[in-house]
Amino acid sequence: MITLRKILLFKYLYITIFLISLLYLFITINIDYTSKYEGSETTIIGEVSNLSYDGNKLTITLNAKEKIIATYYFDTKEHLNNTKNTLLLGDTIKLEGELKEPISSNNFYSFSYHSYLKNIKVFYLMDVSNIELLKNNSNILLSLKSFIRTNISNDKVGEYINIFFLGNDNNFDNELISKFQKLGISHLFALSGTQISFLIIILTFILKKFNLNDKIRFSIIFFVLSFYYFIIESCAAIDRALVFNLIFALNNIFNFNIKPSFLIILSLSILFFVNPFYIYDIGFQYSTIISVTLILYMSRCEKTSKIRELLKISWVSFLVSLPISLYHFSYINILSVIYNLFYVPFINIIIFPLSMICLVLPFLKDVLEIFIYIFEGSVNILSNIRIGTVVLARIPLIFYFLYYLVIFLYLYFKKKLIFVIFLALITFHYLTPKIFCSDRLYMIDVGQGDSFLLVSKNKTMLIDTGGVMEYSTEEWEKRNKSNRGRYIVTFLYQLGIEKLDYLLLTHGDYDHCGEALNIMREIEVGNILFNSNKLNYLEKEIANNSKKYYKLTEGTSFTLGNFNFLVINNSFDDENDGSTVIYTTIYDNKILFMGDASIKSEEYILDNYDIRDITILKVGHHGSRTSSSERFINCVNPTYALISAGIDNRFNHPHREVIERLNTNNTIIYDVREKGMTMFDFSNNTIKTKK
Repeated sequence: MITLRKILLFKYLYITIFLISLLYLFITINIDYTSKYEGSETTIIGEVSNLSYDGNKLTITLNAKEKIIATYYFDTKEHLNNTKNTLLLGDTIKLEGELKEPISSNNFYSFSYHSYLKNIKVFYLMDVSNIELLKNNSNILLSLKSFIRTNISNDKVGEYINIFFLGNDNNFDNELISKFQKLGISHLFALSGTQISFLIIILTFILKKFNLNDKIRFSIIFFVLSFYYFIIESCAAIDRALVFNLIFALNNIFNFNIKPSFLIILSLSILFFVNPFYIYDIGFQYSTIISVTLILYMSRCEKTSKIRELLKISWVSFLVSLPISLYHFSYINILSVIYNLFYVPFINIIIFPLSMICLVLPFLKDVLEIFIYIFEGSVNILSNIRIGTVVLARIPLIFYFLYYLVIFLYLYFKKKLIFVIFLALITFHYLTPKIFCSDRLYMIDVGQGDSFLLVSKNKTMLIDTGGVMEYSTEEWEKRNKSNRGRYIVTFLYQLGIEKLDYLLLTHGDYDHCGEALNIMREIEVGNILFNSNKLNYLEKEIANNSKKYYKLTEGTSFTLGNFNFLVINNSFDDENDGSTVIYTTIYDNKILFMGDASIKSEEYILDNYDIRDITILKVGHHGSRTSSSERFINCVNPTYALISAGIDNRFNHPHREVIERLNTNNTIIYDVREKGMTMFDFSNNTIKTKK
């Protein structure tokens, strides 16, 4: 034991292990892994490792030759309930359907689901047409896991039990999660070291009552945590917490007296060997940097009152998580330091323990509901207050490392001058996009819909928002809504934009203004511009929630920085015919935004306006044959054409004849399906695409 202790106190041992783990990490993440499937398979047999129900949608994670994520949609409530009762974890099933590759991210800076799946070695998704049960699970532990999951109530309390006990947020309200992010408290709703530490404290307290020695207590706690780990949704943050706690506990039990810094290095080395792709996980990034910093920083601080310690923890956690938040989300809420002083103890002392207790003692759920009501009520109020939110544009990665250098120097030396440098760095970051502002046009990928952003002289206008039409469904079919407007807001933040001066909605169709309300809840909008037609139900709701709104009539002109706009369409009764058409000039460039204007509207424009030799044409109606007539294309003679249509859309936009007309005209086409987001920088005469 003495020899072992000497070896474990040799600091170069840890440095060597860590360097080897980094080398392993670098090599592994750069390997181009490929699928074991051809992609043409229509039948896959494997074992169910995870089940997730959302309305009439079932998502299955299947362990076959490799991991497959499959989706199936139920036609009847009876079929859904029958499947819930018969299909369990560990069952062997046969899936019939079509394999498809995950779609790559099509917008600048956006989360890449394709890359995420590749990191966990998922290369194919499957659209399932039929599920056949071949063999029931015979594993007792998997049966227990299924029993626990299926017996969690399908209500508000069940949502909190799922998220805190299982780490499963699939059915949690997406709008509420967005509000947590705005307040800077979303980290409280991911299973992490806090929850693991809480379980260890409770178990230690109970076991001490039996006068057991440290080694026996550790063995029991390790067994309980291992079982709990088997039950929950595995994630990088939990793995980090378990490894850290295990390493630190062994050091204390056997009195190795290894320095915390070496224990941290050893823990990280183990994690990198287990799964190098943890490095890309945001939860892992947050939990690691916060826990490591607190371990090292708090060990150097003198003991003070509990309140001062809580303030220190909140302040340090805010500082070290700031660069990660800025890189991924491009905004921070400086009031989150204060919010966390309340929400951290409220969640960790009240809601989290009660969620765990209600799993065993469901009669206490009414008590938990009261605290949930208080919590969500306060979140709804505070999230509507825009004070405290600071938007900082995405900048090169090296600057975020510079942030960490300055932050760690400040925490170590505690010098005011270093903090002043830190504030100067943030100020420079904030002002950079405002000082070096270019005149730009962005075509945003919103699927089957339109959305275009114009920026000039720190003025901004969004033309349409995209949106997915919601159809009337029965209660059992309703799925958790995805806030697509949030993606646009995040992109605006990543450009350093915290306000839209204009939101122009060309007409009232859902694929053009369906996300307007979601965007307006997230970001300040100065003026809403509608077409001249009578407002439909959705447009009225948008108008009622706006500060100012105007109707654009033919002949209306206005400016946005260096952009000049003229409305040139007539007021037709049909929604598409009456779609606002905007003629725009900037420098020597002429741009025409056609909305969903039809051939009827095109004929009117050709007969009344001189619009020859357009630089950029936003092709009407997503490239439908109902627009872009041969006469129109020949007359406007566009150098570039922008087509915004969804991949595999049910309308088959853009239509072949429209593409042929543009090709015949030698027009350079930017189809969002093929090129992704497209940006025209008029200040520097450059064009950039996502792909």
